[in-house]
Amino acid sequence: MATTPSKRGGANFIDSIFHNKGVVLAARLLLVSAAVVLAMGGVYIVISTGIRMANGQWLRRVGPFEIGEKEIGDIEAEIANWRKAAEAGEEEVEELSRRLKASDELVEELEQDMEKLHLNMDDG
Repeated sequence: MATTPSKRGGANFIDSIFHNKGVVLAARLLLVSAAVVLAMGGVYIVISTGIRMANGQWLRRVGPFEIGEKEIGDIEAEIANWRKAAEAGEEEVEELSRRLKASDELVEELEQDMEKLHLNMDDG
């Protein structure tokens, strides 16, 4: 099988280089080795990320952006403050709900007493 000549009538530089079977073999080995290296790198990234997630480690650096220990401590302190505020608010809501229920019961008793008074006034 002959190589196809270029449009100018002769073999060009690349055709003459890849005409050699050793060069073609080396190029194929290079491509296969590059694919293997990329595949192993991908497997390493996936396994490393999975292990870090299992250990509870957070992603702290992405490109030029990095979160320091001080910022993490500040965020954790702010979360703790909001949690305390939510718990205090929850206790207040429970107290107000209990008072509202007691008030509803008192209003209901007063309405019943007023009905009894109206009935007594109508009878008497």
